[in-house]
Amino acid sequence: MNSRIAVLLIACLTFLSGCESLVNDLDQDKLPKTESRLAVECYISPQSPRLEAVITQSQPLFGPATYNPEFVKNAQVFLSDGQNRVQLMFQDSAFNYMADTTAFRIVAGKTYTLTVDDGKRFVKATCTVPVKSPVIKSFTVEKIYSGFGTDSLASIKLSWEDIKGESNYYDIRGYSVLEQTTLRFDNETNDAVPFRSINKLQLYFGEKNIYNDINLDGITFNIPESKIYLQPNTEFTYQDKDGVKKSFYTNPKISEVRLEVLHIDENYYKFYRSLANTDFQDNPFVEPTLIYSNIEGGLGCFGAFNSSGKTANPDF
Repeated sequence: MNSRIAVLLIACLTFLSGCESLVNDLDQDKLPKTESRLAVECYISPQSPRLEAVITQSQPLFGPATYNPEFVKNAQVFLSDGQNRVQLMFQDSAFNYMADTTAFRIVAGKTYTLTVDDGKRFVKATCTVPVKSPVIKSFTVEKIYSGFGTDSLASIKLSWEDIKGESNYYDIRGYSVLEQTTLRFDNETNDAVPFRSINKLQLYFGEKNIYNDINLDGITFNIPESKIYLQPNTEFTYQDKDGVKKSFYTNPKISEVRLEVLHIDENYYKFYRSLANTDFQDNPFVEPTLIYSNIEGGLGCFGAFNSSGKTANPDF
């Protein structure tokens, strides 16, 4: 081995062992004390059927941590428009706070205030709902062949017009509904029987699904093409409880595709943009990135959006 390389290796090992001893020998009493803070995530819209807020609490900066959220279940959560307010109640089944919008309607252009009080900590935030909803220019769902035998794909494309004369931010979301025949156990007959299953799947649009119109006022936005694999119609053979051999065809099909363009406020945009730029791996050599927050006294985001959507029923 080259003598210079050997010296460098020894120096590196000495440095790393020194770092380990520094970490182990550091007096915990000298570390800065950080209190747990309320973390809030809530997004309101005129199109949403429910008001929902997720309330958790932050974990200590030093010491053991987990990626599992610590839900706060005993908080008083109120949403106000300056004249009226509604309380969001905790739902055990969903681990969030909820209220029906029939009791408190969200109006485009209005400013709202969210407050959260768990008896020890109080936080609040405000946001304004964007006035205009996006105008969808085109939306297509087409069947294309993948080039491998009879395998085929559903190609999904969407475009919308930027709202002119103002700064705008957008988000995209969508889902597809897949139907197919499969087996399930029937408790009444104590036998396996074919049934038609329906599965709702979220669509993925790549890493960039948050948009802004900086220096792009009035353009037409296009999402990256999304593709869904179309499963082949397959014969499935099974035996019933009496040992009789039976079969059926899966007959899979996409019965619905729904896409929505969200005209989001600046809080929503900055929060998700900061999340996209964050490395969540436990790597000590990665420089930490600050997560945007508009929650006074706490963490998280209270944002708003005004959306437009299109639905297709391709049946293939």
